Amino acid sequence: MAPEKPVLDWVRRKWRAYCAARRTAAEVNPGGLLRLAEEVRTLAEAARRVCPPERRLQSRIRGIHEEMRRLADLAATPDFRRLAPEKRQLLRRGLVDSREQLLRVMGQAPAPTRLLQ
Repeated sequence: MAPEKPVLDWVRRKWRAYCAARRTAAEVNPGGLLRLAEEVRTLAEAARRVCPPERRLQSRIRGIHEEMRRLADLAATPDFRRLAPEKRQLLRRGLVDSREQLLRVMGQAPAPTRLLQ
C-alpha cells in the first residue's frame, strides 16, 4: 500500500499544475483580455455619468475610456498574440486594478437625489 501513495501524490501535483497552467493561459489569452478591456470601458462610461463633474476625476475617467478603446484595437491585431505571456499577465493585472478603482469611485459617488426611491 505504501508504494501507491507517492504515485498518487505525483499525479495530483501534476494535475494541479496542469489546471493552474490552463487557468493562467485562459486569463491572458487575447479574447479574455479584450472582454476585460470592454468591461473596464463600460464601467468608465458609467462612472463618467455617475461621478460628480469634478474636472480632474472626469479627465481620468475619460483617459481610462480612451485607453481601453486603444487596447481593444490593439488586441485585435496579430501582433498582440506575439506579446510574452508575462506582459499579458501584467496587462491583465492592470485591467483588474482599473476595474476595482472604477468600482470604488462609483461606490463613493453621491446619490443623484435626496429622496429615497
